[in-house]
Amino acid sequence: MPREIDSAVFPHLDADLDRVRDVLGPVRLRSRPELTALTDGGPDTSRRLVRPTLTLLSYYLLTDPAAPADDRVVRAAAAVELLHLGSLYHDDVVDHAYERRGRPSANVVWGSHMAVLGGDSVMLTSVRMLAELGPREVLAGAIAGEQMCAGMVIEAADLYVASRSEQSYLEAIDGKTAAVLSLACRVGAMQAGRPADQEEALALFGRHFGLAYQLHDDILDLTSTAEEMGKPVNADLPEGIYTLPVIRAAARDRDLANMLRRAMTREQAARARDLVIASGAVHEARTKADEIMDEAAGQLAMPAVDPRARHAMIEYARSVLDRRTAGPAVIRQPTRPSRTHGAGLSPQLTQWLRGWMVDTGLATSAAEADYHRWMGAIRIPAQTLAPAADAAREQTAYGMAVLVLAWDDLFEDPQLRDPEAVTALKRGMVAILRQDPATPWRSGAISKAWASLWPHLREGRTTRWQERFLDGIEEWFEAAEREAHHRINGYIPSTADYLPLRMSTSGVETALACMEVYQDRELPSMLRDHPVIRRLEELAFWVTFVENDLVGLDQDEADRVPYNLVRAVRHETGCTRREAVEQVQRQVADQRAQLEAVIHYVPALLRVLPGLSGRGKDYAEMYMNITSVGLWGRESDRYEQTSTPAAPDLERLRSEIYLSADEPAPTAR
Repeated sequence: MPREIDSAVFPHLDADLDRVRDVLGPVRLRSRPELTALTDGGPDTSRRLVRPTLTLLSYYLLTDPAAPADDRVVRAAAAVELLHLGSLYHDDVVDHAYERRGRPSANVVWGSHMAVLGGDSVMLTSVRMLAELGPREVLAGAIAGEQMCAGMVIEAADLYVASRSEQSYLEAIDGKTAAVLSLACRVGAMQAGRPADQEEALALFGRHFGLAYQLHDDILDLTSTAEEMGKPVNADLPEGIYTLPVIRAAARDRDLANMLRRAMTREQAARARDLVIASGAVHEARTKADEIMDEAAGQLAMPAVDPRARHAMIEYARSVLDRRTAGPAVIRQPTRPSRTHGAGLSPQLTQWLRGWMVDTGLATSAAEADYHRWMGAIRIPAQTLAPAADAAREQTAYGMAVLVLAWDDLFEDPQLRDPEAVTALKRGMVAILRQDPATPWRSGAISKAWASLWPHLREGRTTRWQERFLDGIEEWFEAAEREAHHRINGYIPSTADYLPLRMSTSGVETALACMEVYQDRELPSMLRDHPVIRRLEELAFWVTFVENDLVGLDQDEADRVPYNLVRAVRHETGCTRREAVEQVQRQVADQRAQLEAVIHYVPALLRVLPGLSGRGKDYAEMYMNITSVGLWGRESDRYEQTSTPAAPDLERLRSEIYLSADEPAPTAR
């Protein structure tokens, strides 16, 4: 039973709200069940059900408060809630919100494009349900939707307008909030079959209540704590949304008005809030809200109804205005993944890797085998990963990781300055990749290392997996060739081109394939193609790349590495190095917050996603592992020069690979 509702007056409210919950549910795409979660917020999405409660109370008030609601009323209540929920998808996209009632928002998990379409689907389901009730209901819903959009447009037009008028503010909240609360009361009253003036009285009650509701919400945003509200507070000022207390305070404080004319930092917004509170405008706004709520209560004086029901409905509405008891704050700060799985490379694995590197010729000595850019880079992953399926797969996966790092350095080496040599290197790498391990094309270290790993990598893997793995590496070699040419030519990409170029040279597909080998599982294609998983990969690798750009900036600048976001920002904007770093750091913080939300969402998604044969938990662990490895990468020894000066001779390794344009490529197997 909602708080402040007398169960003796409305004995069936709880049961009827449960009936509403039964009607609410995701919009299902019958041919694509894996997309159902987009419109399914779970049982907590409509936690408070304020609008359905008003629909039911309006019906009870005009009929018999002691009788259960008609099925039409239940469907009307659900339709209004769906209209509201659909609008929240759009709100979160516009507001760049990453959480909604303690859960990751749809836009952060699915991306803004999918979130907008999901919101449209939910809202149109509401329209369909209202149309099934009758022409008057769907017309009322359409009008409310129109008013809601108009209110949002007015608010958006007034962003950062220090001279915003009280009238404009009231028009905005009348549309964006009050219109749907008025609709909730109206459609409930419609089902009672009472005269039009009584229906209108309930609709006006809902509208006035909605105005008071939004006023109180805006006051609480300024005066409450995150712990009291269970969500971030003082969120409107930094976004340029100036509410009634701010409007009144700015009208008599020139310093505050000047602050409001431009975007503010969080510290400036906190200062502005203090000025608003000190002005007394919050008290005035609270008085205004109380007056409007009194007007709402006055609308219920006209219908001839049970006085106890009238009083109970008014008290419920007043209780809803104060939402400071929502519970503990749900603000989730971005966290770093756990490193509790292990203490690093085991002595046995370390010894094997060193021996393998020397035996294949990747390193010519034990000192070279400890090269910080190779061995140092894999010590952090060893501390984050869950145990491998078995020792043999562990050796294969880590050997491949070292080989990948070697490949990367061969192309990125600043000593590689000849464009023709770059192309010859790529041709030779592809030839080695496609050679028969039993009859290697050449006997160099890279060739020998690959020949020793490939039979173990493909053991137990499907033909499709093997083809995808080899194709992915070949595409990576082509991207690495392009990056090397860009480095030699001095090309720096635009910030818009940074991510696709960086992704192409990241070896994402190879990293995921190695994780499949490590854990002896294959990720099904339907999972790899899922929008949420694609978004997880994009966010995880973007954060990984850019954090590595930041930590390796000095060396990247010295080596003229083209795909560094700080360098791209400076090149595009002409700003200083410090300004570019600060801009990129802000982007990283934003992307990390989004990634954190998706990370928390993925295990729940994979538990319910159809077609995974009960292995959703296993697949979730794989993604958490690869994400963890990437996010800890910036703390690896790869970026720290160790006391051991020995380093592999990269030109020696390349000289064994080069395949010039006039040499015929070996026949691929």
